[in-house]
Amino acid sequence: MTTTISGNKAEFKRRAFSRDTALNWLRFIVIKNALANMVRASGSAVVALVLPHFMTGALDHDRFAAWALMLSIAAYANYLDFGLQTAVARYLALAMERRDDALRDNVISTAFMLLAAGALVSLLAIGAVLALLPYLFQHAPASLIGELRVATGILALSTALLLPLSTFTGVLTGLYRNELPALAIGGSRLAGALLVVAAVQRTHSLIVLATLIGACNIAGGLAQYILARRLIPSMRIALSRTSRAIALELARYCSTLAIWSLCMGLVSGLDVIIVGHYDFAAVGAYSVAVVLVAFFTGVNYAICAALLAPIAALQERGEWPRIRKLIVNVTRLSSFVDLAATMLIFLYGGALLRRWVGESYALQALPILKVLVIANAIRLLGAPLSAALVATNQQHHGISGAVAEGVSNVAFSIAGALAVGAIGVAWGTLAGALISISWVLLLTIGWLKKPIVSRSELLVECCLRPLFCLSPMIVCATVFNDLHATIFRAIAIVLALFATATMTWRWGDMRRVPAVCAV
Repeated sequence: MTTTISGNKAEFKRRAFSRDTALNWLRFIVIKNALANMVRASGSAVVALVLPHFMTGALDHDRFAAWALMLSIAAYANYLDFGLQTAVARYLALAMERRDDALRDNVISTAFMLLAAGALVSLLAIGAVLALLPYLFQHAPASLIGELRVATGILALSTALLLPLSTFTGVLTGLYRNELPALAIGGSRLAGALLVVAAVQRTHSLIVLATLIGACNIAGGLAQYILARRLIPSMRIALSRTSRAIALELARYCSTLAIWSLCMGLVSGLDVIIVGHYDFAAVGAYSVAVVLVAFFTGVNYAICAALLAPIAALQERGEWPRIRKLIVNVTRLSSFVDLAATMLIFLYGGALLRRWVGESYALQALPILKVLVIANAIRLLGAPLSAALVATNQQHHGISGAVAEGVSNVAFSIAGALAVGAIGVAWGTLAGALISISWVLLLTIGWLKKPIVSRSELLVECCLRPLFCLSPMIVCATVFNDLHATIFRAIAIVLALFATATMTWRWGDMRRVPAVCAV
């Protein structure tokens, strides 16, 4: 009996040690990958923030508007990855967990071929758009249409070629090496931005600028392939490695992701095009506001993207309570950050815009920016849950909400553009965000077969708690919105900041910030 008890104790200690080691490793992976994704998003954001400063100064309003439209149209090729990059990360993580090299190569090869087909589809779709360009932007100067068409075609071609190469973004993410895509993508975009800044001092040709950006983006994609090959020397990518069964599995997994992605394209990419169709003169100002909002969105999605592989691993082990805890913690923390960013824009957005893009753009962009940051804070409340749905293969439950947001966003944006111009498009985005989060709370959470987070947790812990803790700064930002800097305003902001910090520390559950990654 003594031997048995001693043996049981030893086995218990061994398992406990193994469990603690696994948890510490998983915490490290989440933190590392979140930081890597933030660096990647920050690098892209820095590029997006730096370029308008130079472009608005170097280009006239019409040419800068054409530049913004070129980027928006070409970016639509990214939405035709059908979610396969995410699928590769998930299924590769599962294959590595099972130590199945054959499954690994089959997944990668099949995804690569499917993305190559997606690249062809994207080229055909954007080619049709380019043919209709004069009809889409009837208020644009006729002299710009031809140049805009060629430049957009060049950028769209480079974006389409990146689709099959994005397979290796999924490979590196599935290997928990998010820092490598961060370096490759961030570095290529930074190089492209530097070349554009240098070139725009000598030429205003959109064709030249598009060529520089496209070449650097392709270089970043090739760099990811090289890095993936070095990490997995035995990896084989061939047509013979493709599998009909895996293609069907990926299709089932990605069918909803593809619709989801296209719906998000209606939310985040179509707005600038709607403004260009109805109010071409406001495209520059609207795109400036969109760039700032995209910065905050990118940081948030970078954190959420880091959750995919760890949550897939936790699902494989059946540890659903830890998934719930992780999603609640991440959502609450991101809500604090998003609300803080919104208040920052309300208090200092005007001064920021004037220093960044000048007085003329700032006056028109500031009202649009305020509406968009509110909409952004609302819709991002569901971003961590969306990442968990994808990681646990429950994304089909989120498709109806994505469709509702995308369709309502476009409908309300068009109605708003017809009624009040560019600012109406921003109000349409806000309406879509309200519909989206209402749909999640009322319907999506109730449909989940594997519960991830409850309605009360999402509403109370992730929404009402941050609103309560930040209420002093919210009131201050509302009262002193658009007012010039005065001593009284500065004192009020300092007092509100102190009260907010105290309430956040006392009731915001921020003393357990390290628990965000305690999965």
